[in-house]
Amino acid sequence: MTRTRAFNRFHRFLARKHRDEVRNAAPVLPVEETRPGDRIQKLIDRRLELDCKLEMEETAR
Repeated sequence: MTRTRAFNRFHRFLARKHRDEVRNAAPVLPVEETRPGDRIQKLIDRRLELDCKLEMEETAR
């Protein structure tokens, strides 16, 4: 039974280390995109611009 506790502690240690590595490797959001509402609004604005552009191209034909 003494090996079981050491075994579990070691694997918890490894799991914590792996989580930290993944967390540190993940890209960090730029400062302007920290609030989700801003990002959603940017996507909506981009979609509206694309719709306007496509509509202008269709009417020009």
